[in-house]
Amino acid sequence: MGQELTTVCHWQGRSSAGKALLEGDHLLFRGDFRLKLPFADLTGIAAAAGRLRLAAQDGVAELELGPKAEDWANRIRNPKTVLDKLGIGPGVPVTVAGTPLDPDLTAALVRSGIVPVPAGATGGVTLLAAAVAADLAAVSAAADALGPKAALWIVYPKGGRDITQADVFSAAKGAGLVDTKVCAVSDVCTGLRFVRRKAG
Repeated sequence: MGQELTTVCHWQGRSSAGKALLEGDHLLFRGDFRLKLPFADLTGIAAAAGRLRLAAQDGVAELELGPKAEDWANRIRNPKTVLDKLGIGPGVPVTVAGTPLDPDLTAALVRSGIVPVPAGATGGVTLLAAAVAADLAAVSAAADALGPKAALWIVYPKGGRDITQADVFSAAKGAGLVDTKVCAVSDVCTGLRFVRRKAG
Protein backbone atom coordinates (compact mmCIF):
# COMPACT_ATOMS: atom_id res chain seq x y z
CA MET A 1 0.00 0.00 0.00
CA GLY A 2 1.02 3.61 -0.50
CA GLN A 3 1.97 6.23 2.07
CA GLU A 4 -0.73 8.67 3.19
CA LEU A 5 -0.29 12.08 4.82
CA THR A 6 -2.60 14.88 5.89
CA THR A 7 -1.56 18.01 4.01
CA VAL A 8 -2.58 21.22 2.30
CA CYS A 9 -2.44 21.21 -1.50
CA HIS A 10 -2.11 24.30 -3.68
CA TRP A 11 -3.19 23.80 -7.30
CA GLN A 12 -4.29 26.21 -10.04
CA GLY A 13 -5.04 29.05 -7.61
CA ARG A 14 -6.92 26.83 -5.16
CA SER A 15 -5.84 25.57 -1.75
CA SER A 16 -7.37 22.76 0.26
CA ALA A 17 -6.63 20.63 3.28
CA GLY A 18 -6.91 16.94 2.62
CA LYS A 19 -5.09 13.62 2.29
CA ALA A 20 -2.22 12.90 -0.10
CA LEU A 21 -1.56 9.30 -1.05
CA LEU A 22 1.75 8.30 -2.60
CA GLU A 23 1.36 5.18 -4.72
CA GLY A 24 3.88 3.30 -6.85
CA ASP A 25 3.25 5.31 -10.03
CA HIS A 26 1.16 8.34 -9.05
CA LEU A 27 0.28 10.80 -6.31
CA LEU A 28 -3.36 11.26 -5.38
CA PHE A 29 -4.81 14.18 -3.40
CA ARG A 30 -8.33 14.21 -1.96
CA GLY A 31 -9.74 17.36 -0.38
CA ASP A 32 -12.10 20.09 -1.63
CA PHE A 33 -10.78 19.02 -5.02
CA ARG A 34 -9.29 15.77 -6.28
CA LEU A 35 -5.95 15.62 -8.07
CA LYS A 36 -4.12 12.65 -9.57
CA LEU A 37 -0.57 13.17 -10.84
CA PRO A 38 0.99 10.17 -12.65
CA PHE A 39 4.76 10.21 -12.23
CA ALA A 40 5.21 9.64 -15.96
CA ASP A 41 3.47 12.97 -16.68
CA LEU A 42 5.58 15.11 -14.33
CA THR A 43 7.97 17.65 -15.83
CA GLY A 44 9.56 18.74 -12.56
CA ILE A 45 10.02 17.47 -9.00
CA ALA A 46 11.44 19.57 -6.15
CA ALA A 47 11.32 19.78 -2.38
CA ALA A 48 12.20 22.79 -0.24
CA ALA A 49 11.10 24.29 3.07
CA GLY A 50 8.77 21.39 3.76
CA ARG A 51 6.93 21.72 0.46
CA LEU A 52 6.81 19.19 -2.36
CA ARG A 53 6.50 20.88 -5.75
CA LEU A 54 5.31 18.80 -8.70
CA ALA A 55 5.14 20.36 -12.16
CA ALA A 56 2.76 18.87 -14.72
CA GLN A 57 1.33 19.98 -18.05
CA ASP A 58 -1.73 21.55 -16.41
CA GLY A 59 0.09 23.40 -13.67
CA VAL A 60 2.21 23.09 -10.54
CA ALA A 61 1.00 21.36 -7.40
CA GLU A 62 2.52 22.24 -4.04
CA LEU A 63 1.92 20.04 -1.03
CA GLU A 64 2.83 21.02 2.52
CA LEU A 65 4.49 17.82 3.76
CA GLY A 66 6.97 19.14 6.31
CA PRO A 67 9.97 16.83 6.87
CA LYS A 68 8.47 14.23 4.51
CA ALA A 69 8.74 16.47 1.47
CA GLU A 70 12.27 15.41 0.48
CA ASP A 71 11.52 11.73 1.12
CA TRP A 72 8.46 11.83 -1.14
CA ALA A 73 10.42 13.69 -3.82
CA ASN A 74 13.06 10.93 -3.79
CA ARG A 75 10.40 8.22 -3.96
CA ILE A 76 8.78 9.91 -6.94
CA ARG A 77 12.14 10.31 -8.72
CA ASN A 78 13.02 6.67 -8.03
CA PRO A 79 9.77 4.69 -7.89
CA LYS A 80 9.90 1.05 -6.87
CA THR A 81 9.44 -1.50 -9.62
CA VAL A 82 6.88 -4.26 -9.27
CA LEU A 83 9.72 -6.69 -8.56
CA ASP A 84 11.01 -4.42 -5.78
CA LYS A 85 7.54 -4.47 -4.21
CA LEU A 86 7.38 -8.25 -4.45
CA GLY A 87 10.83 -8.70 -2.88
CA ILE A 88 12.29 -10.24 -6.02
CA GLY A 89 15.88 -9.39 -6.83
CA PRO A 90 19.13 -10.95 -7.99
CA GLY A 91 19.72 -14.32 -6.38
CA VAL A 92 16.17 -14.72 -5.08
CA PRO A 93 14.70 -18.02 -6.30
CA VAL A 94 11.27 -17.57 -7.90
CA THR A 95 8.65 -20.26 -8.44
CA VAL A 96 5.64 -19.66 -10.68
CA ALA A 97 2.46 -21.67 -10.30
CA GLY A 98 -1.16 -21.45 -11.41
CA THR A 99 -2.68 -19.90 -14.51
CA PRO A 100 -0.59 -17.56 -16.69
CA LEU A 101 0.82 -14.62 -14.76
CA ASP A 102 -0.16 -11.03 -15.37
CA PRO A 103 1.67 -10.00 -18.58
CA ASP A 104 3.22 -6.92 -16.96
CA LEU A 105 4.71 -9.09 -14.22
CA THR A 106 5.93 -11.66 -16.73
CA ALA A 107 7.59 -8.90 -18.75
CA ALA A 108 9.28 -7.53 -15.61
CA LEU A 109 10.74 -10.95 -14.84
CA VAL A 110 12.04 -11.29 -18.41
CA ARG A 111 13.60 -7.80 -18.39
CA SER A 112 15.39 -8.60 -15.14
CA GLY A 113 16.72 -11.91 -16.48
CA ILE A 114 14.96 -13.86 -13.73
CA VAL A 115 14.19 -17.43 -14.77
CA PRO A 116 11.64 -19.09 -12.46
CA VAL A 117 12.55 -22.48 -11.02
CA PRO A 118 10.10 -25.34 -11.73
CA ALA A 119 6.74 -25.31 -9.99
CA GLY A 120 6.87 -27.30 -6.78
CA ALA A 121 10.47 -26.37 -6.00
CA THR A 122 11.15 -24.46 -2.80
CA GLY A 123 11.81 -20.87 -3.83
CA GLY A 124 12.39 -17.66 -1.95
CA VAL A 125 9.25 -16.25 -3.58
CA THR A 126 6.39 -18.22 -5.09
CA LEU A 127 4.05 -16.43 -7.48
CA LEU A 128 0.67 -18.13 -7.71
CA ALA A 129 -1.60 -16.75 -10.42
CA ALA A 130 -5.32 -17.20 -9.85
CA ALA A 131 -7.90 -16.01 -12.37
CA VAL A 132 -10.94 -17.58 -10.68
CA ALA A 133 -11.68 -18.90 -7.19
CA ALA A 134 -11.22 -22.50 -8.34
CA ASP A 135 -7.55 -21.75 -9.08
CA LEU A 136 -7.01 -21.29 -5.34
CA ALA A 137 -7.08 -25.07 -4.94
CA ALA A 138 -3.35 -24.83 -5.73
CA VAL A 139 -2.66 -22.75 -2.59
CA SER A 140 -2.32 -25.76 -0.30
CA ALA A 141 0.43 -27.40 -2.40
CA ALA A 142 2.21 -24.06 -2.80
CA ALA A 143 2.09 -23.51 0.96
CA ASP A 144 3.51 -26.98 1.65
CA ALA A 145 6.49 -26.20 -0.62
CA LEU A 146 7.37 -22.94 1.15
CA GLY A 147 10.62 -22.80 3.06
CA PRO A 148 10.70 -21.20 6.54
CA LYS A 149 11.68 -17.77 5.18
CA ALA A 150 9.89 -18.02 1.84
CA ALA A 151 6.82 -16.05 0.77
CA LEU A 152 3.80 -16.82 -1.38
CA TRP A 153 2.30 -14.06 -3.48
CA ILE A 154 -1.20 -14.80 -4.78
CA VAL A 155 -1.78 -12.64 -7.85
CA TYR A 156 -5.40 -12.19 -8.91
CA PRO A 157 -7.59 -9.75 -10.93
CA LYS A 158 -8.76 -6.55 -9.27
CA GLY A 159 -12.46 -6.03 -8.71
CA GLY A 160 -13.53 -9.29 -10.31
CA ARG A 161 -16.55 -11.41 -9.47
CA ASP A 162 -14.87 -14.71 -10.30
CA ILE A 163 -12.39 -14.29 -7.44
CA THR A 164 -12.43 -11.93 -4.48
CA GLN A 165 -10.03 -10.88 -1.74
CA ALA A 166 -12.16 -12.89 0.68
CA ASP A 167 -11.64 -16.00 -1.46
CA VAL A 168 -7.88 -15.48 -1.39
CA PHE A 169 -7.75 -14.95 2.39
CA SER A 170 -9.92 -18.01 3.00
CA ALA A 171 -7.73 -20.29 0.88
CA ALA A 172 -4.51 -19.01 2.45
CA LYS A 173 -5.83 -19.27 6.01
CA GLY A 174 -6.98 -22.82 5.29
CA ALA A 175 -3.42 -23.65 4.20
CA GLY A 176 -1.96 -22.32 7.46
CA LEU A 177 -0.69 -19.02 6.05
CA VAL A 178 -0.88 -15.45 7.33
CA ASP A 179 -0.96 -12.31 5.21
CA THR A 180 1.83 -9.75 5.51
CA LYS A 181 1.50 -7.35 2.59
CA VAL A 182 -0.59 -6.23 -0.37
CA CYS A 183 0.52 -4.41 -3.51
CA ALA A 184 -0.68 -3.43 -6.95
CA VAL A 185 1.01 -5.74 -9.45
CA SER A 186 -0.40 -3.95 -12.50
CA ASP A 187 -3.43 -1.91 -13.55
CA VAL A 188 -5.53 -5.07 -13.54
CA CYS A 189 -3.98 -7.36 -10.90
CA THR A 190 -3.38 -7.25 -7.15
CA GLY A 191 -0.95 -9.33 -5.12
CA LEU A 192 -1.35 -10.55 -1.54
CA ARG A 193 1.74 -11.84 0.29
CA PHE A 194 1.54 -14.77 2.69
CA VAL A 195 4.03 -16.64 4.88
CA ARG A 196 3.83 -19.71 7.06
CA ARG A 197 2.14 -19.20 10.40
CA LYS A 198 4.74 -19.28 13.19
CA ALA A 199 4.48 -22.25 15.48
CA GLY A 200 3.30 -21.60 19.01
